[in-house]
Amino acid sequence: MNELRKNQIKHQLIKYPVINTMARKTYKIARIILKKVYLICSLCFLVKPIENKKIIISNYYGKGYGDNAKYICEEILKQGLDYDLVWMLKSDLIGKTEVPNEIRVVKYKSIKALYEMATAKVWIDNSRKEFYPIKRKGQYYIQTWHSPLRLKKIEKDAGLALSSEYVKSAIKDSKNTDLITSGCDFSWNIYRNSFWYDGEILKTGTPRCDLFFQDGKDIKEKVMNYFGLASKSKIILFAPTFRRNNSPETYTLEYKKILKILEEKHGEDWFFLVRLHPNVSSLSESMEYSDKVLNATNYDDMQELLCAIDILITDYSSSMFDMAIAGKPCFLHGKDIEEYLNNEREMYFSFDQLPFDFSKTDEELLYNIRLFNEETYKRKLDKFSKEINLYEDGTASMQLVEKIKTIT
Repeated sequence: MNELRKNQIKHQLIKYPVINTMARKTYKIARIILKKVYLICSLCFLVKPIENKKIIISNYYGKGYGDNAKYICEEILKQGLDYDLVWMLKSDLIGKTEVPNEIRVVKYKSIKALYEMATAKVWIDNSRKEFYPIKRKGQYYIQTWHSPLRLKKIEKDAGLALSSEYVKSAIKDSKNTDLITSGCDFSWNIYRNSFWYDGEILKTGTPRCDLFFQDGKDIKEKVMNYFGLASKSKIILFAPTFRRNNSPETYTLEYKKILKILEEKHGEDWFFLVRLHPNVSSLSESMEYSDKVLNATNYDDMQELLCAIDILITDYSSSMFDMAIAGKPCFLHGKDIEEYLNNEREMYFSFDQLPFDFSKTDEELLYNIRLFNEETYKRKLDKFSKEINLYEDGTASMQLVEKIKTIT
């Protein structure tokens, strides 16, 4: 069941207080029982030895093969190292997600996954862990987090926006963490001051951003072939973030007008890719597309799209910072900025502190695209990179693999 469907069910239950209360109690009891089962299994697994060459990975709570850990695994495979790599996937993604043959796949939150975690030397994750075995002496937990930098405040900085249950879980997760990776000093300070964490923070850069420092021709060819585009085509990606209200207006643009401006300005053949947030991916099925506007919501790896595209339009997504690292144009378009600020968390940056042009109306967005100046943009990127002390250099995955070698 996807996140959008879950939210729809929650809204329906609110209309029926008695049923809603019963559902909440049932869910709470089920979670307590499941935790007890995990605890009993964890105690049983304590008799099993830790396997020094086993690494177990989770990405966004089992949501696919991607993000930072994918590029760490690919570096391990590239070096031909003898590790037993285990990737946890949600049951509905097993068999549908392309994972290298050298990596074993187990069902996320299964007893089998719990066993693999209990006996693995190294854990890698990019989000807070939802379930654990008992972490044993000698096991090593690497937390890469899921963005090089972010706009919305997170963890302790988010204050009352976090539930007490989440805070309790996050504190436990940080207590178990041995290493956090960082791509800039701004993020380093967030991890140190807001993550309830006093362990090692390694200034490696962001593994998924290593892609931007490579040739990228193979990735671009892969993306072009996937969407049936000619190799010389230019791509603009629209990738809005998730909202609680799921208003369809938020996920639309003046596609034809934008493409016309770009083709008149640059002369090439331009195409739009539209990628919705995983939490609202089902909305993509009801959107209108054309031969110039293509649905990219189901493409597995967002990072490959960012590597292949020429321009990004987003709103409040952290993908803007990936584009800054890549040195590619990014435009911020927030039609609902007032509502978003009222209903979501506070932000680390005001929009005038960012190197990207911001618009609230379609007319402003068209204006920003039409008058975009690459040299001015590069100066803004350089200034911003110095302010946050960015240390991305394309070697993050390699540095982390070297770190893993010293552990195992």
